[in-house]
Amino acid sequence: MFQTITALLDFASPFHVCCDREWNVICVGPSMAEHLDSDPIGHPLADMLSFQRPKLDGPTGLNNLAGQLVLLRIKHSGLDLRGQWNDMPWPGLDSGDAGRVLLCSPWVTGEDQWRKTGLKLRQLGPQDGSGEYLLLLAAAREQALDVARLADLANARGNVLEALVQRMREGLLLIDNEGRIESANPAASALLGRRTNEIEHMPLGEFFTKLPSLEDSSEDIEWEVQKKNGGSFKARGSRYGITTPGKHSEALLFRDVSEEEQTLQMRRTFLSMVSHELRTPLTAIKAPLGMSLSGHLGELSPKVRDVLKIATRNADRLHQLVDDVIDLERLESNALPMTPSEFKSSELAQKLREGLSSAAADAQVALDFKDEDFTLVADQGRILQVLTNLVGNAIRHSPKPSTVHLRMLQRDSYARCEVTDEGPGIPADLRSRIFDRFFQVSSGIEQPTGGTGLGLAISRLIVAQHGGTIGVDGGPSGCGSTFWLEIPLAGLGVEQP
Repeated sequence: MFQTITALLDFASPFHVCCDREWNVICVGPSMAEHLDSDPIGHPLADMLSFQRPKLDGPTGLNNLAGQLVLLRIKHSGLDLRGQWNDMPWPGLDSGDAGRVLLCSPWVTGEDQWRKTGLKLRQLGPQDGSGEYLLLLAAAREQALDVARLADLANARGNVLEALVQRMREGLLLIDNEGRIESANPAASALLGRRTNEIEHMPLGEFFTKLPSLEDSSEDIEWEVQKKNGGSFKARGSRYGITTPGKHSEALLFRDVSEEEQTLQMRRTFLSMVSHELRTPLTAIKAPLGMSLSGHLGELSPKVRDVLKIATRNADRLHQLVDDVIDLERLESNALPMTPSEFKSSELAQKLREGLSSAAADAQVALDFKDEDFTLVADQGRILQVLTNLVGNAIRHSPKPSTVHLRMLQRDSYARCEVTDEGPGIPADLRSRIFDRFFQVSSGIEQPTGGTGLGLAISRLIVAQHGGTIGVDGGPSGCGSTFWLEIPLAGLGVEQP
């Protein structure tokens, strides 16, 4: 009978302690025994446990606490226990055939303490609630820490966002689903010429006379904005949806582009002046230079001829720079129309050979063309301009002797053209800037490279108007560069004249 009772206790509550009526230890559970430094059997309970709450002078103080929760500590181990005691009959005991059993479980308030005490989950019995309690405690503690961290992070991000919104130069309006302004940042108030409390709860249409639909938010939108003093200005920005739990609203971001429009108009006026006022004298300069070099104005000495050649070369370069600047401006303002037509890729290859063979021969560079001879729809003159620029650059940046390779390939629904040279190549950190206006990379080649620094910027805009892309990679053999462009075969993206 005694063995049956202790076996059940060992299984159900491995941290139990059985005592006689005088609180002398009769037996202990296996998990309790693992945390004791000596055999407690026959010794007073106070030799192995100290009483934490309530504070007791000795085990006799437990006599009136039957069934109540007490907090104890195993001496020499520092492990806290929570438990309660009850009378239990013990066969063979003299004092009324009864004893006392103290049923305990570990009292752990954190993971660090769990590790410090060296507790193992196997030490917790199946009916001992401390295992479940500890896991729940650890999970709750981690969740609380996560919530605190997330709250701190949200507050920090909120403070940063608030600072950005308050200090940004663009106006920001929050609009409810009825089209009324919920809030406005200081920049929006300044742009509209009103205090924030005057703007809030007002219909957006009170200020923005041209209201675009939300579907237009993928691109910049333009509005005519009314100010308090009766004036107006042109604004550009975007409008997009914001969805929060149980609520849908919109945000409108805008800026005053009046000065931008004035600057753009001034630039266009200047370029128009350049187009007419600068081209005319350039033509007048080039004409007599050409007549002199051709011998129409008499024989020239070698020195004079060399000087006139230099003047002619620089006049041509200046003329090309003027043309490039004007073309770039017209492309950026979509004022340079594309004229798409259907043609064969072999026609481009032939025109490139005819136009660049002489320059390649002078630079001692061979041209290697590979063409799959396919049909495409594009502005042939503009695509030829792009390829002429790419192949011409490759010739100028190639060493003597070397080869420039042109590949014209058909890939599903688009055409791909690749121009590869054997020059020094372009550093990887500069490839993203190579298509910027006036940006040039030193070639390290002995012959002068020339160029205006606008050819690649113009090429990118031409390809973009064809709905294509252009880029540059390192050469296939680890040296040189490969410029490539891809455009749709069917001419998608080409603006009709």
